[in-house]
Amino acid sequence: MRQVFFKTVDALEAAASTAGDARFNDLESGKLGFWNLDAATGGDWFATALFQAAIDTDAEAGDDTTGLTTIANPIMLKRSLQVVQGFTSGNPIATPIINTRDVVRVTAEGYVASTKHQQTVTFAAGDAGDEVQLRFVVRTAHTGYLDYVNGETAFSDLTGEGYHFPLGVFNTTNHKVINFSFTATNSGSDNGAAACVTAIEGNETLNAMFNVAVANTNTVTFDARHAGVIFDIIADNLTGSTSLTVTQSANWTPGVGNAWQARTDELKSRAMAGHYNRMYFPMDFQNFVTAADTEYDRYEITYKIDGDRAVVKGSQYGTAIIYEVNGQNDVGVVLNAGTADPVATKTEYVFA
Repeated sequence: MRQVFFKTVDALEAAASTAGDARFNDLESGKLGFWNLDAATGGDWFATALFQAAIDTDAEAGDDTTGLTTIANPIMLKRSLQVVQGFTSGNPIATPIINTRDVVRVTAEGYVASTKHQQTVTFAAGDAGDEVQLRFVVRTAHTGYLDYVNGETAFSDLTGEGYHFPLGVFNTTNHKVINFSFTATNSGSDNGAAACVTAIEGNETLNAMFNVAVANTNTVTFDARHAGVIFDIIADNLTGSTSLTVTQSANWTPGVGNAWQARTDELKSRAMAGHYNRMYFPMDFQNFVTAADTEYDRYEITYKIDGDRAVVKGSQYGTAIIYEVNGQNDVGVVLNAGTADPVATKTEYVFA
């Protein structure tokens, strides 16, 4: 079982002030809470560390942040855990009650921006007025989930211009080659760079694949619009029988916690589980990822499931994925051994 949660409200559900009076009092969309069934009150919310990854080994009387030694297998501080998220319908969504002895891994990752694959083509003085041929070798095509869902181009096109990846570029071989030529007319001193941009933007297929721009007067940058697209460019001056300089200027890296990734997880979770295990049929669902520029920190809890007797039959492991708006830094206190901000790193805690 794979569940996805979104914390967009800058607070966790707080513990009850009166014993035995714990409730999910704020069902505003995106409110998140951690429930401990074994609290002294019979059950309560908590916002403190779920586990500790270091122990005090020095001789001082106090147990503080000095003299701490990191241990291979962190120690759980709670006996049970349930991740719960408020929902505008009035019914929170939740994981099963997880016995912490069944947790095998907790991962905390800070936001890292995606880097689009980019190549640059540089025009020389001899290219102006000549016919230039560009051959685009598409090494990997866009196979992201979002490109198969209507109305998701705001997230799937990483340039923000709303283009679908062109279907004609998909293939079942190792690569796809697209040939394209144009006349590199001179515009000022760019030796044909501006004409290249105009020609690409005028081609429906290439414009849907690349965001192009003139940089440094004679250079055109080609940015892949979509996640996972990797390409090479071969550029030749057909008139003068010379080659243009092509440079690999940025490598594709997916990053962590980008809106396109969070939106993908949100939609895939619904597709696999029926809008969170059909808890809300036939009611409309709430979209939690609504802006393509939102940044998230990402947390994941992996736990064992008894496939014969537990809530999900036939499963061995369950995962709870939590996206928290970058900078709120509440979930890290619970799932990052008390460290609120995971920054741009990945920390993995493995439990024996």
